[in-house]
This record gives sequence, structure tokens and C-alpha cells, in this order.
Amino acid sequence: MRKNLIYIILATISLPLVIFAGNQIVGLISRAAPQPANIIIDTKNSTGVLNPSWEAFAQGGEEPPPMLTRVVTQLRTLKPRYVRIDHIYDSYSIIQKNGNNIVYDFSRLDQTVNDILDAGALPFFSLSYMPRELTGTNSVIDTPVNWDYWKNLVQATVEHYSGKKFRNLNNVYYEVWNEPELPQFGNWSLSGNKDYRMLYYYAQAGAVLAQDVNKFYIGGPAVGSYYPSWVNSFLSYISQNNLRLDFYSWHRYTKRSSDYVSDIKNIRGNISNFPKYKDIPLILSEWGLDSANSEMNNTDATAAFSVNTIAEIGDKVDLAFAFEIKDGPPPGGGKWGLITHENGNPPLSPKPRFKAFEALANLDRGNKVYISGQGTFVKAIATNDANTIRVILSNYDLTSNNTENVPVTFTGLSPSSYNLKYKYPLTQSGGNYEITSTNGAITKNIPMPPNSIVYLELSPISPLATFIPGASGKPDDEALVLQKNSDPLVFSSPEFHILPSGKISFDIKPLWDKNDTDPKIIFEAPFATESGTLQKIFLRKESSPSFSQLTFGIENTSSLSSNPTTVTLPANTLQDGSWHRITVGWDPNQIYMFLDDTEKIQLPVTTDIRNGRIVTFYPVNDAIDNLSIVLGKEQLIGWTFGGRVDR
Repeated sequence: MRKNLIYIILATISLPLVIFAGNQIVGLISRAAPQPANIIIDTKNSTGVLNPSWEAFAQGGEEPPPMLTRVVTQLRTLKPRYVRIDHIYDSYSIIQKNGNNIVYDFSRLDQTVNDILDAGALPFFSLSYMPRELTGTNSVIDTPVNWDYWKNLVQATVEHYSGKKFRNLNNVYYEVWNEPELPQFGNWSLSGNKDYRMLYYYAQAGAVLAQDVNKFYIGGPAVGSYYPSWVNSFLSYISQNNLRLDFYSWHRYTKRSSDYVSDIKNIRGNISNFPKYKDIPLILSEWGLDSANSEMNNTDATAAFSVNTIAEIGDKVDLAFAFEIKDGPPPGGGKWGLITHENGNPPLSPKPRFKAFEALANLDRGNKVYISGQGTFVKAIATNDANTIRVILSNYDLTSNNTENVPVTFTGLSPSSYNLKYKYPLTQSGGNYEITSTNGAITKNIPMPPNSIVYLELSPISPLATFIPGASGKPDDEALVLQKNSDPLVFSSPEFHILPSGKISFDIKPLWDKNDTDPKIIFEAPFATESGTLQKIFLRKESSPSFSQLTFGIENTSSLSSNPTTVTLPANTLQDGSWHRITVGWDPNQIYMFLDDTEKIQLPVTTDIRNGRIVTFYPVNDAIDNLSIVLGKEQLIGWTFGGRVDR
């Protein structure tokens, strides 16, 4: 008994451990299994106006200005909205100090700003670093000897670029410093002798004092990563002193796109504790895959990573500045650029990441479109602009192992022929598919090798059908318009096969010209009798200036001399442009027809209707709805359309 008790105790202790270990194994297996993509683009489901946050680029200070002049034309193809530059106070000789007298000269900085404007963008100034003339140590990362010097410098900068009497620019951004916490940029903290709060306090004080200026934005702290203590302590100081803070900015370099989403969520959560500032914009003022001076930045993986990241963060940030536009000068210059340096080999050559942003530039207009089915590696972005759907897919896998044949489905389309253009920006290969949609959807499998990008553009070529509000008047009821020069509506075997007895009924709304007196065949269905004689059933509208009638009957198409067997109904009411119900029918002993609630007109006649495989409704400028075709005792066709030609 005692031994059994020991076993029971051991089992009781070990069971939770076994369960825990099992759960951990299951968790690891589930995390290890990648989810393939099955992209579905709901073209009718707009998620709002697109904010192309990626149309923002940063340039470092690796060489004396002007460093952008040689790349303005290439930069323009990326459609930048903002270009961020730093080192503006230590590389552009702005300060001229004679004793206590300070003169500002922005002429050199103006040259770079002119390049930015020529590229189609606005400047985003990182207010850095401290002019040597203002410190007592000749260091550009030290505090000024007098904080008023710093305040006055920022005021002069804002007045020069945002001032209505000077450069007169609207919506310029001023960001206080660059990565202040890092040793190479000053090792600033939120306390002590080098207190970033003082740096920000006097900068925003100078900006607020700027006179006769256009709208501008000032913010910070442009720290090198997400630090909870920086968000909370910095915002506490800002809030307690009621300072102006138009945006919160930070930098991030990581190989995981999901890290950006986590940063944004955490920063927004931290800021929400400060009600006055809880909705301020977030700006990612530098980002990339690798902060090191590494060849990794020149690879297809970095290009695919860039698109994946944009797909992940969407418009959760106002601006996301890719670092950087151009490499530093070789041989020791940085490899962060989208374009090689003019002294590089090859010179001024677009890298894979440039091609990624060039593809993204196609998406800079229209509305965002809802996407589902993104996978572990494959992400997507889509927009809809003037009936053209633009999509970018990326397959980011740093191990270069993931290859997928990705199903891409467009839903919510109008029946039409479409041109689907595809292009692989990194290899410059591509082509076109012509695809017809009758059911409002198109699916195409897109091959995606590891670290590839695909740009898709879907646009209508010619509509298959037009629709108007249906006979019921309900919002979701749409009727098919068979207008002149459009395709007829055709049903064929096995969906349609004529039998000795049958009935065709439908709602019709005439759209024809009242002065058009030409006879119009609304529908016809050829068939062969048991003896092989070729005949057809038909419904025809006939009119003159004084009358209109419908004629339904059987006509021998083998002999032009034979007279058709028909019944007719007055149809003057069909001229009024409202909905009417037409029913025609036949059996071995009669043909008949009635319009709306009128009395049925019938003709006793022996018929032999069989061996027909097609019925055609012609485009005679009318609309039809609620089509019912009963053959024998079975309704083979019952279509309410609803904006489609397949139901």
C-alpha cells in the first residue's frame, strides 16, 4: 500500500509536467509550420483612402553636401513625399558667430532643400547636431553654452523654411535630434547633465516663437529603437509642461517585419496614458533590415522584406523613412543606399530595394482594398483606383527556402473581360493574361520564388454586361441590360435542352427608342422535329407609330415560303419604360402567351418541339430580370441576376 501510495504521488506530480511539456511541443510544432498564402482581394471592400506612408526616404550625412543632386531624377520615380536629412547644423555652415553676435546662413542647406523639392518631396529636418560654435567643447554632440542659442537657432530655421517671407513651405517637419541615446550622437538621457528633455524644451520653444509661418510640425525624440522608458518619461515631461509635440518618432532595424507592428502597438499603448497626446501621429523616421554596414542591404531579401514590412504596418504610421537613398562614398561608405554612390561600381545603380519601392510607387493612389489569406512568408497590398486594381505581393524568407505557387483571387468584379498584367520587379520579367469573369471573380496562380516581388494590375477590357435596378426595386436586386452592341444572353446544352412542353417567363423593361419601328427578336430557340425539319420558337416585338405588339410562335426555317404559327398580343404598354411580365409556353396541342395580368392568348395547334440545344436572348435595348425556363415539369433555369450573368 505504501509503495502504491508512492506511485500515486509520483504520478500526481509528474502528470502536470507531462501535460506542460506536451503543450510546449504542440506550440513549437504549430509555430514551426508555415502557413501558405491564399490571397483573396475583395475589390468592393474598401478600407479607406490610402496613405502611402512608404513614400518617405532618409539620407545620412556620410559626405559633404550637396549629396542628392546626382540622384534627383531617380528619386523622383519613387514619388517621395518627404526626404529626411540630418547633420543640418554641423555640415552646412549655418552658424557664423562673432562674439555674442550670431548670423545665420542657410544658403548651403537651401541647395539640398532645392534638390528635395526637385524630386517632388518636402524636407523633413532632423535638427542635428549642435553647431561647434555654440558649445564650449567644439563637439557637435554636446550641450550649448547657452540654451537660448539653441532656441534661437531652431526659431530661425523654422522661420526660414516655413516662413511666408522666405522659403514659404507648407507642412515641413522638424524633428529634434537623431538617435540621442547612442554614444556617437551624444549619449543623451532623460535626466542628468545631458538631458534630452532640455534639448527638446528649447527646440520647441524656438519653434513656437517663429513668426509669420505656415503650418509645420515639431516632434521627436528619434530614438534608435522602441524604449518604453523613453516613451513614458518623455511624454510625462511633455504632458506636465504642456509642451508642443506634433508627432512621436523612433527608429528600428530588424529582420522581422512583425517587430514594427509590436513597436507601433506598444508605443500607441504607452502614449494613450497621456490623453492630450494619445492620437498624435507616429513616425518611423529610419527603418531597415540591417543597421550594420552590410552586403545584406544589397540583396533581394532586403527588397522583399521592405514590401512585407509595408504590408504589415500599413497606415499605422504616418510616415516610414527608408534609410537611405544613396550609398556613402566608397570604399568605406555605407551600403544602406537604395542607389549606389556615383563613385561606386557600378555608379548610381538602382539596387533591389530601389526596385521594390519603385513597384510600391504604383500603389500611391486610390483606396485600400481588403485582403485576406496572407501567409507566413507571403504578404500583399492592394488598391482600387478608377476600376484598376493594383497589387504587390512579396515572399520574404531570409533562409531563401520558401517557394509558393500563390492563388490570387479577385472578388467583387463586374462581368467583363480583364487584362491581368504581372511583373517581377527584381528580374524585370513579366507579361499579361486576358481573363473573362462571368461570376464576379478571377483566380490566377502566381509563382513566387524565395525573396521575390510581384506587381499585379487588373483592369477591365470590355464589359460583358450592364445592370440596372431590378424589377423588385430592392437595393440588392439588379437586372441585366441587353443593350445594342452588347453580347446576347445565351443558354445551351446541357443547361438548356428544349422539350415538347415548356414555358419561358421573365420581367422586361423596354429601353428602346419609341420612334424605332424595326421589328426586334427578343429571343429564339431553334430545334428539329422528329422528322428532321428545322424550326424555331421565337418572341418578336413589332411596332409602328400607332401600335405595338408581341408575337410568339413557331417558324419553319427550312422553308422560307411557309407561314409561321403565331399568337399576338397588343403591347402598347411596353412603351412606358416600366417593368412588365411576359410568359410564353407550348405543349403538343397549343402555344400561348400573356402579358402582365392580361388574359392568356392561346392557339390550338399540333406541335412537335424537340431536339433543341440553345436559346438566345438578343440585345434589343431592354432589361430582363427574374428569368424562368421550365421544360417539361422541371425548372431548368431560374435567374435573378443580382449584378451577375451566371445566376
